[in-house]
Amino acid sequence: MAKFQIIKDLDNKFHFNLKLKSGDIVLHSADKTAAKITCEKQVELVRANSKFAQRFSRQTDEQGSYFILKDADNQVLARSGYYEYWLDMERSIAAVRSHTHDAEVDDLSTATKAAALDLVAE
Repeated sequence: MAKFQIIKDLDNKFHFNLKLKSGDIVLHSADKTAAKITCEKQVELVRANSKFAQRFSRQTDEQGSYFILKDADNQVLARSGYYEYWLDMERSIAAVRSHTHDAEVDDLSTATKAAALDLVAE
């Protein structure tokens, strides 16, 4: 099962990661926000939009390939990390599409400062 992790960084901004059962983080929030409720709403937008294949945009730059999830208004909701292989990226998109609707939300925003440093390092 996948998990959304809500994280509060060292600048007191909230963002989320989507972590698969394998432990891989496949999606990061596009924006950091000062309000946790806004981050929670971003998670719900990802849930709602990830079921539509056309909302995923594949990109390539000098660092590699990645994908972006957008909403119906073409606003960026979340972004993946980089992939060396196109097929790995496609597998991650399939996993996001399959597992976000029932993914748990793990609120790590109240974690200790030391734990927050570990999360940022991921």
